[in-house]
Amino acid sequence: SASNEVYPPISTPTTSHNTQPTFIFLNMATFITASRFFKLTNTLAMMIVLATIVDGFTPVVRTSSTRHSTSTKTSLHAARSKNKKGSSPLLDEALAAYPFQFRPDNETTGTAKYVSQNFNELARLYGDEEALAIVKLEPSALRFPGDNFAPCLDAWTEQFGLEAAQAMVGRNPGLLGVLPKQAREPAEASMALSWVVAVTRPLPKIIAVGGLLAILTAGVR
Repeated sequence: SASNEVYPPISTPTTSHNTQPTFIFLNMATFITASRFFKLTNTLAMMIVLATIVDGFTPVVRTSSTRHSTSTKTSLHAARSKNKKGSSPLLDEALAAYPFQFRPDNETTGTAKYVSQNFNELARLYGDEEALAIVKLEPSALRFPGDNFAPCLDAWTEQFGLEAAQAMVGRNPGLLGVLPKQAREPAEASMALSWVVAVTRPLPKIIAVGGLLAILTAGVR
C-alpha cells in the first residue's frame, strides 16, 4: 500500500573543495591588471614625449593689440641703421642650409648672388639669427623677390608694431612671398594664421610617435 512505501534518504550535495578554478581566475585577473598597467605606462610615456615635442612650439599670446604708426616706424629705421647693408656673418651657414641647386649666373633669379642678396636683406630686416631660422624653416623664401621684404615689413609694422610683425613672419616665413599692396591690407587673418602654422608644424612628428606607440601597444589591447 502507499503507507508501506519506503523512500530513499535524501542526500545532501557535497561542496567541492577544488581550488583550480579559483586559481585560474586569480591568474587571469593578475594578467588583466598587468596589461592595464602596461597600457597606462605606454600612454603616460606617449604624453611625455608629445609634451616634450610640442613644448618648443607653445605660442605666447601678446596682450596688446593696439596699432603703432609713428613710433614703430622710428624704431624700424633705428634697427635698420644699426644693421647696415653688408654681408651677414651667417651667410655661409644659410647657403649651406639652402637645399636647392643654384641657377646659372646669367639668369635673374635663383642664382647664388640672388639668394645671397635676399638672405642679407632678411638679416638686415629681421636679424642674423632670425634670418637663418627663417631659411631653415622655409628655404624657398630666398627665392622670393627680396625687394618686397622691406615694404611688406613696413606695412605690417604699421599694423602690429615691429616686434610683432617680425615674429609673425618668423612663425610663417611664407608671408615673405606676399606683395606689398597685399601687405598694406588688414592683416589680422595673417597674424592668426601664423600661430596656426607654428602650432601645427610639429604634427608630422607627433603623428609618427603616436603611430609607433600604437603599434607597440597593439598586442596588449
